[in-house]
Amino acid sequence: MRLAVVGIGKMGMLHAGIMNALEGVELCALSDSSRFLLGFAKSLKDVPVYKNYEKMLDKEQPDIAVLATPVFLHAPMGIECAQRGISFFLEKPLSVRAEDSETMLKLVEEKNLTTMVGYMMRYIETFSKAKEIIDSGVLGKIINFNSTIYVAQLFKTGKGWRYDKEKAGGGVISGQGTHAIDLLHWYFGDVDFVSANMQSFYSENVEDFAHVYFKFANGTGGWLDSSWSKRHHRLLEVEINVEAENGNLTVNDDVVKFFLDSAVGDYPAGWTILHKPDLFSGVEIDLGGPQYTRQDVDFINAVRNKSQVGSNVRDAYEVQRIVDAIYDSAAANGQPVNLK
Repeated sequence: MRLAVVGIGKMGMLHAGIMNALEGVELCALSDSSRFLLGFAKSLKDVPVYKNYEKMLDKEQPDIAVLATPVFLHAPMGIECAQRGISFFLEKPLSVRAEDSETMLKLVEEKNLTTMVGYMMRYIETFSKAKEIIDSGVLGKIINFNSTIYVAQLFKTGKGWRYDKEKAGGGVISGQGTHAIDLLHWYFGDVDFVSANMQSFYSENVEDFAHVYFKFANGTGGWLDSSWSKRHHRLLEVEINVEAENGNLTVNDDVVKFFLDSAVGDYPAGWTILHKPDLFSGVEIDLGGPQYTRQDVDFINAVRNKSQVGSNVRDAYEVQRIVDAIYDSAAANGQPVNLK
């Protein structure tokens, strides 16, 4: 299976390294518009590099592609791959606005291409275990939740496309918050409406802080608080707390713990606490964290089987609709925005 990678920054090279190490996958070409990164890529023996990714796709004719480029390039590059019948992995978020990706979505579904969008937190042991517990029904009906996503990233005006609303879609919600929004959508399903407020302090054109209330179609309500300007959070940290009729659950990057009022099946009444090492399963290669390998293996297997993954373009489109509604609500001073 011939792999081409567009965008050879951190995430592009991460996925290139992982996938190239998997059995039956070979990195056949790299592309980037940066002279510096192209100069670095040329040090890789036997891997051609291109400044023009369309020429690369035409000449190399890869079976699969990784698109790890700025957000505003996601939709047009996805369209180019889809038109050529190439299954692709696309870094998150899907696009600047949901409508920007509608042509891409139509093409990949018409051609039944395998796609994946890079919401890797689904592949972290604790978050995937929490999904299993919620879906099992042992907690009973979900009543409400609260969640946070914080990182100490920005304490002065940022430079580059990530801090340009027209190119990135927004600030902390689009940049990091979509990871948490994807998990909430994965756990609780479709959203009825959102109400949001945002604050810019360090940034000129995008938000540094955001608070969002969600009402899901299944009746669950709750909020997400997010900031990339939160002191004392060296690494990105996500936590979700769930209240339910038979107990409660807390999950973060390190642990999933839940309390049951009454025993259900194999789970006893009282606390069950599972740390990440308790849930670990080995991976073929570990670059940047085992969740990235699980993600890439899932994508490669789906391509081979001509099947779909949970976090495909269709699912990411629904997440993007939620993100758009959050920005629209904040622009209207918190006015609820319906997604029905």
